Amino acid sequence: MSLTAPHLVLVDDHALFRMGLGQMLAAHWPQVRFHEAVSWAGALAQLKALWRQDRPDALLLDVGLPDADALPLLGQLQELAPGLPVLVMSADSRPERVAQARESGVHGWVSKSAQPDVIISAVTTVIEGGRSFPGMVYDTSPLPHVRALAAEPEVLSDLQRQILQMLGNDIPNKAIARQLGLSETEVRVQVSWLTEMLQASSRREAYARALERGVLTP
Repeated sequence: MSLTAPHLVLVDDHALFRMGLGQMLAAHWPQVRFHEAVSWAGALAQLKALWRQDRPDALLLDVGLPDADALPLLGQLQELAPGLPVLVMSADSRPERVAQARESGVHGWVSKSAQPDVIISAVTTVIEGGRSFPGMVYDTSPLPHVRALAAEPEVLSDLQRQILQMLGNDIPNKAIARQLGLSETEVRVQVSWLTEMLQASSRREAYARALERGVLTP
């Protein structure tokens, strides 16, 4: 996997959205490669063809497809392409749907109407193995294991760990963005997710909780 030339599979039945997303990705990663599918069956066929010889870095998935609601079928992806990061891209952001996706092991959920830098940030995080649910509200009460999972070190990407270290040093978002080559919006999204995931009320508390849980080392 290369963050300068990621290999992605885009699954959405709306041609204009696929075109716009592809252009956005190419503007950020000129060497990006992607395959497209317009249905759940097509997505599975693409992955089956790619998995043995040319594994993609992530799957960008609209769960509302013409031939299936993909959300309850995500286990099929895990069987076919174990370990493949999945980022849901949907106009539907109902808390129960987002919670179900988290329970199923997806790496992120981002609104189709999100700003380009938010989408790029989410894709980057997911490719790196982290989790990204920018602006999403979800009910974790029936899913007691979700928060425990979210606190495990392997959930966080190297970028997210760097941001947490900077939070511990009280570095403001603008300086973090400059040092890491990100936009301030990308940093703000990451900080918001990290503090929520760690159940912290402040940036400094997020850093402290990360140390307590072994997500970071001093």
